[in-house]
Amino acid sequence: MDLLTFREINDVVVVSFNQVKILDEGVIRQIREEFQNLTLQAAAGRKLLLDFSRVGFMSSSMIGQIVRLHKQCKQDKTQLKLCNISSNIMEVFQITGLTKLLSIYPDSVKALDAFGPPSFGWNR
Repeated sequence: MDLLTFREINDVVVVSFNQVKILDEGVIRQIREEFQNLTLQAAAGRKLLLDFSRVGFMSSSMIGQIVRLHKQCKQDKTQLKLCNISSNIMEVFQITGLTKLLSIYPDSVKALDAFGPPSFGWNR
């Protein structure tokens, strides 16, 4: 089974996680490689949404990967938003202050709306 599912909604690339628990270092390494591939292909102004609707638990190492992706997106001028984060993970994000760093939305509809109107001018 693939760890991530990619789909496009208007001009937003939506990345969904297919694991309930992201704890294994091998899995996290594969996700990091997918993130790197994704950011290598990114054009300035790109929009990226991470959907955690299937994820109930994740390790601190995975949280570190999200922070790295955030930094890379900022450098690449890619808008990054997160949605559907479980209460367990949200509590960790609040304690660590990541809710101030990351753009987090309760669901994909609100997150997609927050990107604003589509700007179909980029290539994949």
